[in-house]
Amino acid sequence: MAAERRGRPAPTGRADPSRIRPLPGGGGLRVVANPAATGAERALAELRSLLPRARPVTVRSPGGLPAALEAAARSAAEAGGALGVVGGDGSVNAAARAALRHGLPLAVFPGGALDHFAAAAGLRSVSVAATAVEEGRGAAVDVALIGTPGAHRPPRVFLNTFALGAYADLVRFRELVRPRCGRRAATALALPFASGTARPFALRLDGTPRRLWLLFAGNGVYRQHSLHALPTRERLSDGLLDVRLLDVRLLDADAGQRHGRLVALPAEAVDAPHALALPEQHVVPRLRLAGLRGLTYAYDGEAAAAPDTLTLTAAPAALLLYRPVPSK
Repeated sequence: MAAERRGRPAPTGRADPSRIRPLPGGGGLRVVANPAATGAERALAELRSLLPRARPVTVRSPGGLPAALEAAARSAAEAGGALGVVGGDGSVNAAARAALRHGLPLAVFPGGALDHFAAAAGLRSVSVAATAVEEGRGAAVDVALIGTPGAHRPPRVFLNTFALGAYADLVRFRELVRPRCGRRAATALALPFASGTARPFALRLDGTPRRLWLLFAGNGVYRQHSLHALPTRERLSDGLLDVRLLDVRLLDADAGQRHGRLVALPAEAVDAPHALALPEQHVVPRLRLAGLRGLTYAYDGEAAAAPDTLTLTAAPAALLLYRPVPSK
């Protein structure tokens, strides 16, 4: 799990899209690559070919990623350029925090196993991202903030999803064993563990007591267009959180008493938690969660111990992102 950097809070007001400027050949672009990312080596080779003036840096281990991103962001700010990242969703999350702190546009070059955020932004290849950088195409997109009231630290950020319950336990276990056996084996071990040990949890949602099996919050609204397709985000600038809940009352009470645990998480939910079509939905700009102490929460594939209270807040159009300009 990546260490959370302490320091000055990231600006989360609306960003100015006019600051996304063309960078011919990648001049002024500082790119940090996560060596643990599945496709990092291939993505870097393509990036060097397409953007020969960019300055890529590969960190020696994933633990060095936050410091490398901070140094690259400072250098990019001095050059009047942009920050880039090669990696998956966890790496992109870390890069977004650095870009926000320094008021920089972010260039995302997909190189991870899943790349949910890159896909939602239309950045399905290194060449698409490189073209956006050279042509100066992009937009301001939303981020979501995880705040701890009274804490003297900046809020965490999520670009995709936040979760409580069985999925958060799965992420915690997977990240614990991943250094020893790799992502695929860690996922295979984590799925039965999370399904077998999950228990319902109590909390207060905006002051209302609830007892849940699962809670997800998406950065933006997810929509499912067919029964056989995963939910996707049509926009990255809704200014809203998509909150989905599974209440204990909706499961068979007798089965819950006999087994004391949630039915198995479907395999597709391991790498795409938004694949779970939970029955209760609330679309809100802000949510307060209380009574969480002792729980684990997950965000963009990372896991953390929850304090008693958290606030989830949409930060509309806070992050400048190089991306193909949407047609509408």
